[in-house]
This record gives sequence, C-alpha cells and structure tokens, in this order.
Amino acid sequence: MFADIIKKVPTRNYGIDGLEVHVDHTSTGTVYFVSAEKEVVFPEHAHAAQWTIVVSGSCTFTANGESKVYSAGETYFIPAGLRHQITLHAGYSEVDYVDDPHDGEEYIMENKVIVGLQTIVTELA
Repeated sequence: MFADIIKKVPTRNYGIDGLEVHVDHTSTGTVYFVSAEKEVVFPEHAHAAQWTIVVSGSCTFTANGESKVYSAGETYFIPAGLRHQITLHAGYSEVDYVDDPHDGEEYIMENKVIVGLQTIVTELA
C-alpha cells in the first residue's frame, strides 16, 4: 500500500495476520506506517499523544463511548493518555506520529517485558 521506499523502514511484528507495520524512531517521536489487508481490531489502550493521517480505506475509532469512522485523506489526533479502541478495516493504511521517541520499544524489568516509555513510567509509579 505504501511506496517501496517505506519497505526500508524496519518492521514490527505484532503477530496479527494481515497487519504490516513499519516503525522508525526519531529524537522526538515515533513514526508508524501501518497497513491492514483484512480487518484488525486493537483492544482499548492508551499511549503518548498521536496524530494520524488515513492514507487508504477506513477505520473506526472509539473513545469515551463514542465511535467515529475516518476515511482516506482525513486526520485525527489522540491526546496523551486517552483510552481508545480502534478497528482497521480491510484495505486500510495510515501514517502516525506518536509523541514518544521510544514508543513500542521493549524493555525487560524484573522479568517483565515493558513496552514503550509511557508504560515504564506507569510501571515505576
């Protein structure tokens, strides 16, 4: 779904069939190139602030009991800490910027795998 140049960006395996995610970390945040061949449902979660542009297809975003469908060409913003659920519909792709340079990186602490800096801060509190 993305130009071949994006294939140079490292992939992250979420273990979900039909989901392809390329991730690059910058000094200020994390950039994601996400595509879904079939419907993918992410359970409710929260993280650092995120800005997304929908490249193709559509997704259903749910937060605070309200759902909204976003389609190609639309953007949306998720404030830091907002618990939300998202369903990517077949043929969907997006580009995200997450305001955390370590978003999704794994750390091992006390025999637990901790994902992302936001989670580490939560675990230590």
